[in-house]
Amino acid sequence: MKILIAYASNNNTTQMCAKLLGEKLPGADIVNLKRTTPVINDYDTVIIGSCIRFNDVHKTVKNFVGDNLDKLMKVNTAIFLCCGFPEKINQYLLHNIPKKLLNKSVSIQCFGGRLKVKPYKLVDQLIIKTVRKNFKVDKRELTSIDNESISKMADDILKLK
Repeated sequence: MKILIAYASNNNTTQMCAKLLGEKLPGADIVNLKRTTPVINDYDTVIIGSCIRFNDVHKTVKNFVGDNLDKLMKVNTAIFLCCGFPEKINQYLLHNIPKKLLNKSVSIQCFGGRLKVKPYKLVDQLIIKTVRKNFKVDKRELTSIDNESISKMADDILKLK
């Protein structure tokens, strides 16, 4: 089975998660959609990964899905999102991914995320500092990478063989 992990990232968290997933799926091709547009017809399974920023998936991912929706409907698909608010994963998915693609995906996971202050622009730094402060007020832990969800997606994909 030929597997593609296609992702786009703003702060490298999604890239890191794509690589961690790729380690569990030997032979998978990992493609940064900001640099390369893969040919979906070459794959049996396409895993799509994106960061979430202000409720939206990365614009490159949104365009990739929109431009290739018919092709994606003909292969196995899985979706992962990296975000600082995993409890909002369903909201993010419904807002950004076509329902028919969500319904046919063999695995949908939130891989968590990391709230980093740098290398963002000044406005973004202020927003992230406010979010971090609110986490402390709410006595919540800052989000981290969810390795269990990465393993769960890998297991779901390997069951397709």
